[in-house]
Amino acid sequence: MDAGAAKIRRLAIAYSQVSRDDAVKVPVGRTFTSSATRDHDKTYQLKYQTSQYTVGFQGGPPWIAWGCKGVGEVFARKASGLVREASLLDTFGIGFMNNTLGVGIWTMASWGLFISPHGNMLLGSILASLMCIFGIAFVWGFLGGSMPRSGGDYIANSRIIHPAVGIAMSMTNAGFVMTFWIATLAPFCADPGMTSLLSSIKADPDLINWFTTPEAIVVVATLVNVWGFFIVITGLKIYNMNQRVIMLLAFFTLIVTGIVLTTSSHADFVNAYDSQAAIDGSMTYDQTISTVRDIDGVDLAGPKPGFDLGATLALFPAIAWATAYGYQITFICGEVKRPQRNIILGQVLAAVIPAMFLIWFSWGLVNVMGQDFLGAVAYIDNGDGGAAIDNFTLSVGSNTYSMISLLTHNSFVQFCIGSVFIFFNLLCMPISYIAFSRAAFAWGMDRLGPMWFTDVSPRWHSPVKNSVIMLLMSEIGIFIYAYMASAIDAVAIVALEAMSAWGVMAVSGLLFPYVKKVRTIWDASPYKFHLGPIYVMTVASIINLAFVGILIYYFFTVPALGAISTWGAAVYITIWIFGVLWYFLWVRHWKKQGIDLKMAWKELPPA
Repeated sequence: MDAGAAKIRRLAIAYSQVSRDDAVKVPVGRTFTSSATRDHDKTYQLKYQTSQYTVGFQGGPPWIAWGCKGVGEVFARKASGLVREASLLDTFGIGFMNNTLGVGIWTMASWGLFISPHGNMLLGSILASLMCIFGIAFVWGFLGGSMPRSGGDYIANSRIIHPAVGIAMSMTNAGFVMTFWIATLAPFCADPGMTSLLSSIKADPDLINWFTTPEAIVVVATLVNVWGFFIVITGLKIYNMNQRVIMLLAFFTLIVTGIVLTTSSHADFVNAYDSQAAIDGSMTYDQTISTVRDIDGVDLAGPKPGFDLGATLALFPAIAWATAYGYQITFICGEVKRPQRNIILGQVLAAVIPAMFLIWFSWGLVNVMGQDFLGAVAYIDNGDGGAAIDNFTLSVGSNTYSMISLLTHNSFVQFCIGSVFIFFNLLCMPISYIAFSRAAFAWGMDRLGPMWFTDVSPRWHSPVKNSVIMLLMSEIGIFIYAYMASAIDAVAIVALEAMSAWGVMAVSGLLFPYVKKVRTIWDASPYKFHLGPIYVMTVASIINLAFVGILIYYFFTVPALGAISTWGAAVYITIWIFGVLWYFLWVRHWKKQGIDLKMAWKELPPA
């Protein structure tokens, strides 16, 4: 026996008996399977770092020795049970629909111009989209394609930074934030969803008002929530069928809306607005602008936005609704066909296509309605009070899509315009179920949680039990929103979400090429592209961090954004601390059972 083999033998840890068939040369870092009767198919990994060595036997019964470390028992399952059945269209769809483009156009024109009336939506859309494409989409796409396992940001953060960071960030993002969004966005289907649709088709005002009541919000939100739960637990195939239909309807209605907008002139809109104002006894186009500017004292821009970089960057938090949320694709990376191609393409397309629509609508809205009018209506739509709000009695309301609906008298076209918000908001519920169920599944695979986290229905190939937890939590949130909306509003979390989701993942992307413990994963990655002497992954991570930095700056300097609150910070910090404690408790628990979980985070969980 040479000196190297002798050293290996001195470091050997005998784990279980194997047959002589397993006495083969195995490269360091690789795994091999025992065929012994008593071990069945347990997997072992070489521990001692030399180029090669032989699995040998000590006297008597054969043993795994000479530096072999048992790893098969580290993961909760030998195979995930999830099936790769998402095509490129499906992968793109989950990212695109989670970007809620139709909602994002509304937030940009309403929420954005309320915060920053001088902001240039066209320039802001171009700049924000470029940073999301070459920053967020590249980072999440490269990391997801390099580590194609379902579980979201937990997979990359736990392997690259630390599992305690991975579980803490995942609990906030996939657990709390997804519950929070269902509790907020499911009620949005009632108001402003149904109220905008009914206003666009000139429905009975009493019916419109009913959808603003707590009872209506609970009914609509619960129906949408239960539907989302059902199409997720019945498997990704069923979800994808629903997604394709809803995505087609969303595209169709938004394109119809864009055509109506851009084939109309400024004079057409002013005449249509003034005609409806005369019927409803509301302010005219010019009176709306002058009342907001001269009486309420809002510093509106002129008819065209001009160039104000600071005001334009202040639009980023609103524009991000339509460009930055495609990262949900990473929650199904273990269920994507041809993952190394489809994950990155899905991420990029989910940002590129919204960018095209944002540019189209940014130009159309200003050209047809005027920047000053859009700023005035944004104030009426979001302000707390004032002369303009008191004198605005237009029956269609102040929603962006309601304004566009004034440009047509065709009932079907009005229906399409009014339903844009609903179609683009609808899939947020099932996508949130996918996110939580897959994240909890990934925790369970690494044994950071009860074993039933990894239970997958053999019929539907879905972790059903995890979705049941989300259903219960989100229904409680819906009732709170309906009857105590101020309690939900008080938990402002957007700023901390930006840091914990986009920010921490960008740090993982920045470290990925240089961290020794994931070197084998990086070496196997197909995304080791260079931009001069620097990895493209590094450049993308820096762009991602710069985008997050811009968001954080405005979140903390513009109180009207409502992006941070004492309660929101308290909730986030509590969950972060809980996540870290959760990690140490489960590591300690399994260590007592003779399982060293640290081995798990040196490789990817079974596919």
